[in-house]
Amino acid sequence: MNVDRLRATLLADAEAEADAARAAGESRAEAERERAWTESSRLQERACVEGEAAGELESAREQALARSGARRLVLEARQAVYEDFRSLALADTLALRADRKAYARLLDGLEAAARRSLGGTAEIDRDPADVGGVRARAGKRSVDLTLPTLLDGCVAKLGARVEELWR
Repeated sequence: MNVDRLRATLLADAEAEADAARAAGESRAEAERERAWTESSRLQERACVEGEAAGELESAREQALARSGARRLVLEARQAVYEDFRSLALADTLALRADRKAYARLLDGLEAAARRSLGGTAEIDRDPADVGGVRARAGKRSVDLTLPTLLDGCVAKLGARVEELWR
């Protein structure tokens, strides 16, 4: 065999190996590109799903905050109406003191109720300056029949009907 032929054979074998290596490399590269593309598509799809879920969660949170804020405003308005109602009712109740005869009868009735509750020896504070009505004490027991306390009891008895104030 001559050297030129050997060289041509070796060169052909080297070219064939290089072609095979290049084809295998290209095949591996194509497979890696396909895998990367598939993974990229999967990640993109997952990101979209997670983004939508996060958006829905944020929307729900904002709606809950809005509902909570609206509920707080309604409750504050109701509290203001209730306080105005109680303030006006208390002013009217304290105005009972202006009719001396009628108020004296009311005080007599409240004092009698306090004595029935605590006994005939109860100490009676009749018509305290700041609140009117009657306070009574017998030992450790006491009864508060002052005008604001009586008003609060009347308002409490209204129960759910007090809601008619804000309708």
